[in-house]
Amino acid sequence: MGDREQGHNDPMDSIDRYHRNRILGLLFATFLVAACACLLFAWLGIDSGIRGAMREAKDVRIAMKMTALQQYGVGKVLYQPSKPSGLEQTTEQQILKLAEADGEIVLQAWDMVNNEPAAFSYQKDQYIILFRQADDGSPIWDGYYALKLLEYH
Repeated sequence: MGDREQGHNDPMDSIDRYHRNRILGLLFATFLVAACACLLFAWLGIDSGIRGAMREAKDVRIAMKMTALQQYGVGKVLYQPSKPSGLEQTTEQQILKLAEADGEIVLQAWDMVNNEPAAFSYQKDQYIILFRQADDGSPIWDGYYALKLLEYH
C-alpha cells in the first residue's frame, strides 16, 4: 500500500493545493477588482449625467424668468395651468431654445408675486430634476436617476 493510505502526507499534494488556492485567490481578487471598476464607471456616468441635467435645469429656470418678463411686457402670463406641462407648446420650445436644452419641462407652480417659477420638473433621458422654492424663497434642487424596472401592457 502507498504512503497515502498510511496517513503520510505527500509534499506534492500540499504544493498543488497551495497553487490551486493561490490561483483561486487571484481569480477572486481579479473578479472583485473588475466588479468594483464596473460599479465605479457606472456611478461616474450617472454622476456626470445628473450634473449635466442639473445645469440644463438651472438654465431652463433662467430662460423661464426671461420668457416670463417678455410675456409680461405684452400682457400675457407664462403659466398655463390648463395645459399638461403648465406651458403653451410654443412657449416651452422657446424656453428650451433659450436654455439650449432638449429635455421636457413640467411647470407645476408659478410665483405670481415675483413672476418666476415656484416649482417645476425637468427630465432629460433618465435624469429627473425637481425644482421648488423654500418658504424663504431660496431654491431647492433635487436630482434623480430614473431606472425602468417594469413595463406592463
